[in-house]
Amino acid sequence: MNLQALMDKHKIRHADLAFITGRTTRAVHQWVYGIRPIPRSTELLLTALDEGQISEAWLAQKLAKHLASR
Repeated sequence: MNLQALMDKHKIRHADLAFITGRTTRAVHQWVYGIRPIPRSTELLLTALDEGQISEAWLAQKLAKHLASR
């Protein structure tokens, strides 16, 4: 998986992916540059997004709902 290309395609910034995954922007940077492997859960989420199984709107709605419940 070319993480940066996928992020660019869906207009996801490093900070966005860090927020979505509950990781740091440093961790995302390390995934992008191959320093650390991409967690399976992150790969699955991004694959589902890329294959149209979930939409950006659905993801944003779920994130907003999660933030509201805090």
